[in-house]
Formats: sequence, C-alpha cells, structure tokens
Amino acid sequence: MSQVILIEENENLRDLLAINLKTYVGSEVIPRSSANEAIDLLNILPNVDLIITQEKVGDESTASILLQYIRDNESDVSMIVNGPFEHTDEEKLIVIKEEKDWETIISTSAKILGVNIETLEKRVLPEFIPIEIHYFLPLDSSCCDVFIRIKKTATEYQFVKRIHAGDQYSRQLIDKYRDQGLVYFYIPKEFQHNFTNYVSDHLSQKLEEDDFKSIDQKIEVIAQSYDIALKEIKNLGFNSATIQLTDSIVKSMISAAKDLPEVNGVLHKVINSKTGYLYQHGHMTSIVASEIAKNLSIDDDAVILRLAYASFFKDIAFVDNEDLAKISTFEKLESSKISEEDWDLVFNHALEGALLIRKHPEAPIDVDTIIKNHHGTTNGKGFSTSDMSKLPLESQVFIIACEFVRELLDFKERGGKPSPIVDQLYKNYSSPEMIKVIKALEKTLRSKVEKK
Repeated sequence: MSQVILIEENENLRDLLAINLKTYVGSEVIPRSSANEAIDLLNILPNVDLIITQEKVGDESTASILLQYIRDNESDVSMIVNGPFEHTDEEKLIVIKEEKDWETIISTSAKILGVNIETLEKRVLPEFIPIEIHYFLPLDSSCCDVFIRIKKTATEYQFVKRIHAGDQYSRQLIDKYRDQGLVYFYIPKEFQHNFTNYVSDHLSQKLEEDDFKSIDQKIEVIAQSYDIALKEIKNLGFNSATIQLTDSIVKSMISAAKDLPEVNGVLHKVINSKTGYLYQHGHMTSIVASEIAKNLSIDDDAVILRLAYASFFKDIAFVDNEDLAKISTFEKLESSKISEEDWDLVFNHALEGALLIRKHPEAPIDVDTIIKNHHGTTNGKGFSTSDMSKLPLESQVFIIACEFVRELLDFKERGGKPSPIVDQLYKNYSSPEMIKVIKALEKTLRSKVEKK
C-alpha cells in the first residue's frame, strides 16, 4: 500500500482528500500539520511515496521547506502543492493552481502512484457520505435515498434508509432526528454533486418565487440558505449552484426590507428569529447600510447591491465558528482566550473575505474594497477607528452599519439596561466624514421613532 503525507488546514477538504485517497487510490494517508512534522516522519519512513500540501501553513512556507528537503536529500518522493506556488519546473513537483480542486488532486495522485484509470474505476467507492442535517431543513423531498448510520460493533456500521428518493417528508421528521442528537444523514457517494445542486436549486427557486406566507417564514428560508451557501463556498469554492444561490439570497435580503412598512420592523423580526449570528448580523447590516445610503442620497441600485454583497461575505471566514465574528476591536482580540490559529483568522478575516469575493465571477465591482475596509483598515488586517477620511464613502457607511448592528446584537445577548449606541459611535469615530455618516444613521432612527 502506498503512503501519502497530507498537509491541509481546511478540515473538510482534508477529510475529502483522505477518504478519496484511501478508497480510490488505495493509499495510507498520514495527516501532518506542518513541514517540520512531515520531515520528522520522512526521516523515519523513507518509503513515503507522495506529499500533498498547501503552499503555507500560517507563517510557515510549507511547500518551499519540503521541496528544499527533497532536493537536499535527493529523495524520490513526489509532491503535489494545492494552490498557487511559484517554483521552477521539477520532475517530482506538480502544482494544482486551483485551490480545493480535490478531483484533480485525486486523479493526479493516482497517476503518480501508478493507479491507472481502469483500475481507478473498478475500485469500490465509499458507499455513503455524511451530509449535515441542517441541509435537509428547507427541503421537503430528496433527489436520492437518505440513510442514518447505526453502530453495530466497535468497527462496523449499518446504514438504514429513512427517506426514499422523490418521496415527500415533513419538517417534523428532520426536527425529530435533530432533537435526538443526530448530526449527519448519509447519502450514496455517487449522488454528492447531484445533492448539492438539488439543495441549491431548491433554495434558489424558493427565494425567487418569493411566495411566503409571512415575513417570518421568508427570514427563516433566507437564514437557512445563508448558512448553507456560506459553508459550501467557504469549503469548496464557487460553482454554478452556489453562485445562483448567493445571488438569490442577496436579492431576498434586499427585498425583505420592503415587505414591512417600517425598517425597524424587519430588524426586530431578524434579531428575534431563531437564526445564527452570522445571518443576523449580515442581513441587518445590509438593511441599516441601505438606510444610511438613502439619507446620504447615494442609494442607487448598484450601491445597495454592493452593500448587500459585502454584508453577505464580510465574515465568511467564521462560518465554522461564528462566535469569532463578535470580536470587533484589537483590545477584545488581545484579551480573548482563543488559539493562535483563531487569532490569525480574526486578524485577517476581512482580507480573506475580500480575496474570496474576487473569485465570484458576477459580484459587483468594488465589493472587495468594502469588505476589506469594514474594520477601518485599508489592507483588511486588524482593526482601526482612526483616519477613515481616505476610505470610500460606501466603506464608511458600511463600517457604521456593522458597528451599530453589532451593538444591537450584543445588547440582546447580554441584556440589562440599553446604552445609547449612537452616542458611542460619535465617541469612536470623530472625523467629519464619519460624523456625517452617523448623522445619516441618526436621521433614520429618529424618523422611525417619530412615526410611532
């Protein structure tokens, strides 16, 4: 059996590669978290056949270190780098430029390890793959059979069919399993792509039909779609299904504000819905930012669309741990008791969101700038409340909307006596440009109070 060292920080991608390397290619997969750990292993296991690694792990130039080790030791081990990597052509080095293109990684690994296409096709596929239960909440049927996994022995599982392809099922069925602690349903491996497309198509159609009995029902569907889309995009990138779903969600976020005569009414519905923090902060930021834009007379359709896209993608880096999105200042970051990896994620999340949105082929121009600036910095790293006069006006609007909504959500979570949020904004942002934006927000809040 061939041996493969796998270095991949993305847990979902790592699991995807590992299971496919084992099943399709018949390899023993040995995960490692850094170049040094891999080199320690190579020193005691000289017969490793292949290394699959990302270019960098944190600040470590992982691929470069491993490549130098291979050269210095005249090793026969081959290496695949997942993602862009500047290098000179070498016989044993292959670079897969498109990050997360796991299928190409698997097929390339098979060629390197001498598994031909015919052999590859004859290998037994993993029978079932796990799908998180929340993917089934917005559905009322499935494109394939759906199973639960029951443990038979310490090493064996039994898969029991619970939903038949094409059959209608109720939300109560999914809620019952979720209440019992079920985390995953399972579907046949060959339906993985079909199922992802099926969910995305179903949600997109539901959002675009806009045939909801109430604003509460619409918010629930937007929130479910929001969560699914963020996870699919973060873990495996953009494809036609996720692009379509993203566009439908953004349009629905914008239209939801028109479903109630008072913006405060929509904010109240969102903040009191049984939905996640990322969705609530994203949707409410979109609404507040568009209201500020109206009061500044910059509310053309293109601006509102940019602000909504920025609201959707700004915190996508936190899809696996939304509590990190609550850290909004450097002081909070420094005092937080989080891992070094999470610290870096918080510090760089605005830049990560900006880089990701650039890969969306149909995203509005300059959305990446708004995302990169949304904590006051020009490079998407860290936090700042000073010298924002040089930032674009849309970025300034977005910053104030983000901070206002964060304070609303923080108050809801901690309870107690409400504090004047706008007064605090005036203290935090003192430049004439930012004061103008805060006054536009204040005008919106005042007009809502006067209409009551």
